[in-house]
Amino acid sequence: MVYQHAPTPGAPGIYRHRMLLGELVRRGWHVDLVSSPINYMTGTAPEPYASRSYLVEEIDGIQHHWVRATGDVHRSKRRRLANYLSFASAAAIRASMLPRPDIVWASSPPLTVASVGMLLARRFRRPWIYEVRDLWPESAASVGWVAEESLPYRVAMHRARRYASHAAAVIVPTPGLVDGVRGHGAERIEVISGAVADSSRSAEVRAEVRRELGIDGHTRVLAYVGAHGPANGLGALLDAAAKLQDAPLLVLLAGDGGEREMLEQRIAREGLDNVRMLGSVPKDEVPRLLAASDACLHLLREDPLFAGALPTKVLEYLGAHRPFITNVPGLPAEIAAASGGMYAPDTAALAASMEQFAAMEARELARRQQEAFDHGSTSYGLEASADRLEMLLAAARAGMA
Repeated sequence: MVYQHAPTPGAPGIYRHRMLLGELVRRGWHVDLVSSPINYMTGTAPEPYASRSYLVEEIDGIQHHWVRATGDVHRSKRRRLANYLSFASAAAIRASMLPRPDIVWASSPPLTVASVGMLLARRFRRPWIYEVRDLWPESAASVGWVAEESLPYRVAMHRARRYASHAAAVIVPTPGLVDGVRGHGAERIEVISGAVADSSRSAEVRAEVRRELGIDGHTRVLAYVGAHGPANGLGALLDAAAKLQDAPLLVLLAGDGGEREMLEQRIAREGLDNVRMLGSVPKDEVPRLLAASDACLHLLREDPLFAGALPTKVLEYLGAHRPFITNVPGLPAEIAAASGGMYAPDTAALAASMEQFAAMEARELARRQQEAFDHGSTSYGLEASADRLEMLLAAARAGMA
């Protein structure tokens, strides 16, 4: 498998692939994963990875092959493009030197990873699976990276259609991407979502974390864990928080990204004492942070492409027994409503939903928290997702895909 941004141990980020691949290993598969140690949210690689051009590490039974790529990816478009190209080159070289696989799996974006997947499939004369986690180049255009009428967009669309139509099968993490990749020419499409695992913590852990953060027992906490970039629409959250300065409510933002500094400056400038930015939180600490919260937040900027998305952060919220508020229509809104959360399409509705959680009786909040986990474990359990993935890989291996 080639995947550009697998989190290193303890790094911030949510990684559904490690759960799925780890389950495949437990079922008897051998997995070589070629990735870069550069974390997508921070844009940098931690030590000792940053000083090594190549490192092999076993995590959950998966052989991770870490290769070097240029960092500081959030500084500019040029830096990000350099990151894409340098990783693709290093990954292609390293992967071509590994033992011949039964299947090649390339996970996009960026599209350069799909180029590596197709190249390796030819190199080893093996079938390849193309995963589309985000629809490119459409998503790149939606955040202003590239204009739809431009030559780079047309070239990227040509490549995306070539990959979708030539792969043995296409994997998407959410049903909302099915029509998009079918429009790119994919014939066999399988939805393999992330998986919900019980990550709840005890009342003692909750109290401990709240003491560490200086949060009293009467304050309700809403947590956002994820990227702080242009696509995340966190400005709307600050707009809503500004309306709730007198409510017994604290918003915790954990993560990093290209807009983090701008958000910090706005919080300080407007005196938003009910919003606290924690920066990047190690992966192992996220369940503790969510235990300190009462509900969670899922926010994205307005874009039709997001209506069918199932972000992995939502699954982590459900695994932590936390309902969530979302501003995204479609699938996210449906999941929120079915799991004790709320849909808030605009700033006024977001502020009202946040205020409603702040005023919610403890018994009702506990009911919604249990409802969140029950819905998540029933709809997105690891076993069912791994079963679908294994059947797809086995079919490709047998030449049936």
